Amino acid sequence: MALVAQPPGDMALVVRSPRANYTTVVETGVVCGGKATRIVEILNEDGTECISIGAASTTKTTEVCDVIAAICSLDADKIRLVKRVGSYAVAQTMFEEVASRVTALGIRSFRRPIQQYEHPILIIGAGLGGMQTMLKLKEKGRKDFICLEKLDDFGGHSWIVVANKYTKLQTEKGTYHVDYINSSAECPSFFKDLPYMIWPSRDQLLQMFRVSARKNGLYEHTRFCTSVEKVKPLPGKYRYSVQTVPTDSEEGGELLVGSAVMAWPGNLCDCNLIEFPGEDDFGGYIEYSSFGKMDFTKVKGKDVILYGHGAFTIENVRTLLEHSCKKVHVLCRKRNLCGMKVVSWFVAYSDQPVPGHLLMEAMQKMYDLAGFDAWTAHSVRTDANRSFAHISQKTVFGVTDIYFLAAYYGLMEVVEDEIKRLTHLCAHTKKGKMIECEVILKAVGTKPSFLIDKMLGLKELHGLWVNGDPLRPVVCNGMFVEARNFGSFSSGPGFATMVMTVNWFVDYPGDWESVRGQLPVSKAGDTPAYVPSTTHLTPMFAILSGLLPMLGAAMGELDQMKTMKQRRAHPIKEYIASCKAEWDCYIRVFKQRGMITDDRPEPAYPYNGAMVEDWMDRTSMFWVQRMAQQQKG
Repeated sequence: MALVAQPPGDMALVVRSPRANYTTVVETGVVCGGKATRIVEILNEDGTECISIGAASTTKTTEVCDVIAAICSLDADKIRLVKRVGSYAVAQTMFEEVASRVTALGIRSFRRPIQQYEHPILIIGAGLGGMQTMLKLKEKGRKDFICLEKLDDFGGHSWIVVANKYTKLQTEKGTYHVDYINSSAECPSFFKDLPYMIWPSRDQLLQMFRVSARKNGLYEHTRFCTSVEKVKPLPGKYRYSVQTVPTDSEEGGELLVGSAVMAWPGNLCDCNLIEFPGEDDFGGYIEYSSFGKMDFTKVKGKDVILYGHGAFTIENVRTLLEHSCKKVHVLCRKRNLCGMKVVSWFVAYSDQPVPGHLLMEAMQKMYDLAGFDAWTAHSVRTDANRSFAHISQKTVFGVTDIYFLAAYYGLMEVVEDEIKRLTHLCAHTKKGKMIECEVILKAVGTKPSFLIDKMLGLKELHGLWVNGDPLRPVVCNGMFVEARNFGSFSSGPGFATMVMTVNWFVDYPGDWESVRGQLPVSKAGDTPAYVPSTTHLTPMFAILSGLLPMLGAAMGELDQMKTMKQRRAHPIKEYIASCKAEWDCYIRVFKQRGMITDDRPEPAYPYNGAMVEDWMDRTSMFWVQRMAQQQKG
């Protein structure tokens, strides 16, 4: 039984043939006569389509007409409900309790026509978000759109420029591929002759992007080596100028006119820079971890300080050990929480958000190997009984198992401190420690660019929209964790939701009037305005789904799709077996290379299927109890 956390009141909606089985039911959070205790089926005029809503026994026809009007963007006064009494059709009066099956006169179709435009729709960026945006445009039958990409192929800045050849997708492939946004598409296993592994490498990901682009006909719509310099609104409706310049020649640029500009600029734009006193005297190798700067062949047999504790730090622990460094000293101001593969999988596999206290319980199984009580991390807020957990940190969860295996064997240690100065092959910390090392790898992260705000003419971000313009969205993935219930560690499901959301207003720009002035607004501060915080996005999605029922229904459908795709791609038994096989393989490699001895017993992989099934059952029970409490209240 699938149980979904819901806001007060609920409506399940699906358009179907009256004689067909339901295809899917999604919760929209729309209040229709109080708590839903029955199903009301509503047919269009000719009986070819039907929507099903949850309603109370006392729900009146006026309430149902209001729901239909919101769905179809019509005047509720133009809708009349008719019920069947025997062989006769009888009109329902205004305040009569709605029948369980009615026909809505005035509704030819619950499917709405989409807005057509004079000029092409322009998409900035050919990474995952930009590619999926194009797929949604094609899905609606649109052909007049152009994607502008400053690099020379699909894949995006993060994977082409920031990542290195050893970088892997930290979460599972089941929720991260171009066709994920297509509900009927299966998770791929191969692209040409290159396997698409559970945790694909950078090169496998780039192959995935490019094969998917060819299959879906995206190359014909994309101009590569084209940088966007400025976007400006033009007089009139649905008109914007976009100034471009080539990145591969000295030729002049081109001025394009579009009817919408949908930007996916990314937020990993530039490397954060830090310089330690005494670097010239250090005598060893110092480099940054991102943008392909690091030469990992220089770490074999050496002590390495890995400076920082963000998501990319976790990745670099694995890469350093794969290159046989002697020991990794993770030196950081604060020890952020990182994820582990089974927990990442479990969160995406669950059909309800995983409560924070169960997430922490699952995480602690792995943290026990590292000798750290994760509940004491700076990012965790809880009570004396640890009955809940709210996690707040300025980095996403880096996902790995090898970080913990390395800690168990003493190949890695975490030191919460900062470098004060360097002397010859030694780092002196602010807390008075001296750490001898031959390599310092600066994993201090990346930063978004304020130039993107300037390029877009962005003063205020209203939800995801530049200066409150529904045809000028700008979207990037989140950079923080701020939650007490968790639905995914992967950026894939979040991208899909945002792709669908920004395409919604391109299709139905008139819906903007329902949300105008209601969405969170942010401006540039320590970060550019185009990069919203989690505290900006969470209320935004709640407002959108509450004020636009059909959009809320589509969001709910994507939540269900995430679980379905995760379960099809990664069955529980096979997935845990893969995690265990990787775990055992690294132990063997560490021993073969003489990095560890037999002094410590080999640690068993700390997760099994029974544990995960128990956490899933308890997650479901948590939401059952929460719903029961809401009903009592």
